[in-house]
Amino acid sequence: MNSKNIVFYLVAYATILVWLLTGCTTTKYVTVPEYHTDTLIQTKLQKDSVWLHDSTYIHDNGDTVLVEKWHTKYKEKLVHDTTYISKTDTIPKPYPVPEYIDKPLTWWQKLRLNLGNIMMAILGIAAIYGAMKLYVKLKP
Repeated sequence: MNSKNIVFYLVAYATILVWLLTGCTTTKYVTVPEYHTDTLIQTKLQKDSVWLHDSTYIHDNGDTVLVEKWHTKYKEKLVHDTTYISKTDTIPKPYPVPEYIDKPLTWWQKLRLNLGNIMMAILGIAAIYGAMKLYVKLKP
């Protein structure tokens, strides 16, 4: 093994050790104000049509005057209707977080914690011993 491999293994052990030491944390709740905005835009195009009925209608076409009986005229237009509704809803009160109640550990939990501490110490000593042994073996 050369010095590159030693550096690689030391970095790998250090990374694993950092992961193990920082893996567990408590959950912290942060209250954040909430804003909800609802916007509704409604657009309608409607046809609006009208029939005009006239009994006598005088139509002037240049120099000719025409008189029509029962003239019917049809008018049509598009009506553009827009509705805009904006509503903002806020929640002023923060979310209630229950207080943490400290309970004593059971004997099983205490045993697991103590065994975990002992195993971490054994793994640390083994890692140091292995690194020293590897260093002595590869020492020029």
